[in-house]
This record gives sequence, C-alpha cells and structure tokens, in this order.
Amino acid sequence: MLRASIILLPLAAGFTDCLGTELVAQDVWTVAREVDKALNLTHVPREYGVELSNAFFALERSGALPGAIEDCALGVATLALNAVPFAELRFGTLQAKEYFLLFEQLQRKYGHLWNAGGFAWNLQTHQSAGYPLILGLKPQSCERDLKIYVYDTDFASKPIVCSQGMFASEVFVHQFLLHSSCRTTNPQEADFFFVPVYAACVMTKEKKLAGDMDQFYKNLVREELTYFEDQGGLDHIFLWSSETYDFPSWLDYIPDSLFLSVEAAPIECTDFDFFSEETADNFGAHCKHCYWCFTRWKDYVIPGFVEKWSVEKMQLLQKPHEERTYTACYHGADSDSLAIYLYANTTVRNDLQSLRGRPGFSIGYRFSRITEYFERIGECHFCFAPKGLGYWSNRLYEVLFAGCIPVILSDHIGLPFDDFLDWPSFSLKWPMNQAAPALAEHLERLVANRKELVKDMLVKNRCWFDYNSEDSGRNLDGQPASDSRAHNCSRACLFLRMPHPCMWLLTN
Repeated sequence: MLRASIILLPLAAGFTDCLGTELVAQDVWTVAREVDKALNLTHVPREYGVELSNAFFALERSGALPGAIEDCALGVATLALNAVPFAELRFGTLQAKEYFLLFEQLQRKYGHLWNAGGFAWNLQTHQSAGYPLILGLKPQSCERDLKIYVYDTDFASKPIVCSQGMFASEVFVHQFLLHSSCRTTNPQEADFFFVPVYAACVMTKEKKLAGDMDQFYKNLVREELTYFEDQGGLDHIFLWSSETYDFPSWLDYIPDSLFLSVEAAPIECTDFDFFSEETADNFGAHCKHCYWCFTRWKDYVIPGFVEKWSVEKMQLLQKPHEERTYTACYHGADSDSLAIYLYANTTVRNDLQSLRGRPGFSIGYRFSRITEYFERIGECHFCFAPKGLGYWSNRLYEVLFAGCIPVILSDHIGLPFDDFLDWPSFSLKWPMNQAAPALAEHLERLVANRKELVKDMLVKNRCWFDYNSEDSGRNLDGQPASDSRAHNCSRACLFLRMPHPCMWLLTN
C-alpha cells in the first residue's frame, strides 16, 4: 500500500497543467474539477465520491501516481481526499489516514498554486475538516482533572464513514476522548468509562435493525464491558445521537449509567423498526415519547452535530442585522412530503406552510442546493425550528450558525446547557398549537418595533454548539472570558467542558 511520504516530487513547471499523461487521461481531471467545484456549493451524490476514489485507487495500483502528481498535483490531492472515506470501508482507518496524509503533503507543497491553472481548486469535502481530530492528528486538551477509559467496540470502528450528518456527535465525542489528554489506558485510575457505539450510523449504513442493536448491546454489557460491574455501571457513559435510545432493553441492563443524549424525551416503540416511510402508519400506533427515561441528575442533553463545512458556509453567507430582508423563514418537510410526520405530532410543520406568501416570510420546502438554503436563512431575522420525529431538532443548531434567531416550536424539547445558558436571551419558544397566524404577527411586531432587542439576540452563544470550535478562552459571545464559567467555549458541547452537576459530584 501507499506510503504517502515517498512519492512527492521536486517542485517544477507543469504541476498545474492537468493535460493528462500516457497513463492518466485528461478526463480524470475534468471530472475531479467538476466534483470539486460542486462541493463548494452543495452536497454531491455519493456516486461521485466513489468515482473519484476509484480513480485514485487505479492511479496507485498502476504506478501512475508520480506522473499524475507532476501533471496535476492538486487534482491528485482532490482524488486522495475524496478517497479517504471509501479507503476506510475497503482497507481500514489506518490506510485512510495514509491517504489523508498524502493529501496534506500535496496541499502544503502545491497549495499556493490552487488557481494557477485557470481553475480554483476547493481542496475540501463536507467531512474533511474533521479528519485531523478523527485521525488523531490534532491532540486534544481536556482542561479538567479527569481520567476517562475508552472501550473498543465493534460498532465504533469506522469513524470517518460515520463522521457526516446530524448524528455524528457519536463519532466526535468518542474521537475527542480517544485523542485527549484525559484518556487513560489504566482502568484503575479512571473516573469514568466511555462506551462508544455508532448506533445511528450502523443502523443507517449497515441496515442494522433494532433487534440487531439490542443483541449487540446485551452482549457488550455482559461480555465486553470488563469494568461495568465494579460500580454497577454508575461510572459508564453512553451516548445517544438520535431521538431514541438505540438499546431497546437499556432499562434492564444500564439504568444507572450516565447518558449523553440529543433527546430529553426519547421515543420508545414496541418495534423500533417502524422508523420508515413504508411503515409510517405503525409509528403512531406503536411509538411514544418516554418522559421519565431521561434523568436530569445523571443525564445531559448535548447538541446535534453540524459539520464545519456547513458552519463556515452559513457564517460566510449571513447578512448583518440591518440588511436582513425576511422576518422569518422555514424550508423543510411536513406530513405532505414525509408520511411519518403525520403520526409523530408534527402538524406544526403543516401550520407553518400555511404562512406561504405572507409578506416578509420565506416558507416552503427544501432548496435544491444547500448553500441556497444557507443564504436564505442568513437573510432572516427569525428561523422556525419545529418538532421532528423527536422533540429535538438539528435545525435549531443550524440556524444559530446563520445568525438567525431560532423560534422553537417543540413543546417538550430538552435544551443543551440550560443550566447555565440563558436560552430566552437568544431564542424564542412558542406553543406548537399556536404557530399561525398569532406567532407571525408577534414576530412582525418585534422586527418593526423592537429592532435593538432583535439585533441583540442575533449571533449569541453559538460557539457552545460548535463541535469544531477552538476559541479557547472566549466567553459566550466570543469575547475574552471574564469569569471561569464562561471559559473554554471551545468544543463545549463535550461533557468534559460543562458544569455538569453529576461530574462535580463524582469527581470532587
């Protein structure tokens, strides 16, 4: 297999020609350019990444890689970067790391030529900003006197593949701990034991059913969590990145363990496999929210994951307060487009669609390009964040990064960090059954008559929800910290940086 460090050539003319060679057709660079350009604007279908990765693997197998670099260095860098997740699937994470290191070397050596050949290379994918953390190339500081033992599990073996999308908190918390200064390999000195399982990812990508997950967790607790019984699971931490606890039998096996969860009222079903459009009618009959499953003295709500690519695009496209032309926005699905919403108490989404055509409101379904959506919410003062299948909504965190004030339409939502963040100072919560038109009229009055209040609510506290933030030493508004509680907003969504009462109780 490739050793990235030995194939770079001396810098010479021609590295941006991209004309093709005897072994590499110019068409390869044409496709690489088109996909790279599209990646700057929107998410591209998976098959395009497969095509670029296959081209890279072919270059490596044929021995054409050195010549390809000499002809089109940044084209090779683009192929290598797109090959990283597919390399993990085929060859494992260590080989994927080799390809990413090659990309970094090419970028360092030839990155200044990014537009020298008449084409501006993008040199990133939607996932790539997280690769240094995931691959252990950026050591993390805990900044707390804690020792965490991290288990190895079979369902947490593909961090790159699982690192995109709103459920990727299960990857980033794991990888942060794995590569942080608080990790210990000595269980005798551990304060806590973290159990990584990429449940949402393997259920989606590997088609695991609820029964498969239940059996996996049972075997895990009984046979692999060596130190679980020492404290009866009280010092073991599990993370749930979706609206369910993906271990249906959790109450029989891990009732006293610590939970990090995006949902404070998880959905429980008599058959969890009802989560599909094909069985949508069964959802209402067999699924309900569990209001007692989440225990506030030991469990903690964490934000959903928003990838750095999206965060940066939204921050780039957001308009200043004075230039925002829309009172409020919502572009998303309702029960007319997704049948399962009909059975999940999400009629508020349909109510929002009734505001279509109202002056100053941008209401409708999804944009074809994600950056069009980012641009639109960056022009809005308020953005509706209605209930989804669960009470939590990743839209809540997305709109914050666009500088849009979230209007939370989810009656029983659990909000992250509500023990120290003043949510009413930067968001608005409204009863679901009164979404229109009373809410619309209220927002119109705020924009017309309370301009300073609306301006003050914008762009506050969002670093607390950014899994990629490294603004250490900043306070809630991004300014230098003046008190210890506001310190270290960076990666604050990770429990190690939170004033969690349970953590203080067990470690002091």
